[in-house]
Amino acid sequence: MTGDHRPDPRLTASADIVFAATVRAERICFDRAPPVTVTFSGEPGEESASGSRRAGLPDRVAERRVYREVRVDYVIAARLAGHGPDAEERPG
Repeated sequence: MTGDHRPDPRLTASADIVFAATVRAERICFDRAPPVTVTFSGEPGEESASGSRRAGLPDRVAERRVYREVRVDYVIAARLAGHGPDAEERPG
């Protein structure tokens, strides 16, 4: 596996929102290397992170190259401002 770039496990454990997905392929080929970006928006004070752990696929793929036995574990985690174990009680 290539480096583990997933969010810190402490953020994932305390996040208000967590999305995790695993994608597998016996073989995959990219005609064009796709642009990959992730952005977060929202009120100041939120803590968000995303990242993946890959097997059989480099961080930057090459065009027209066949990759075999691919696995990508991807996680997005976000802790919202004013939420979580350290947040003060706010009137509802």
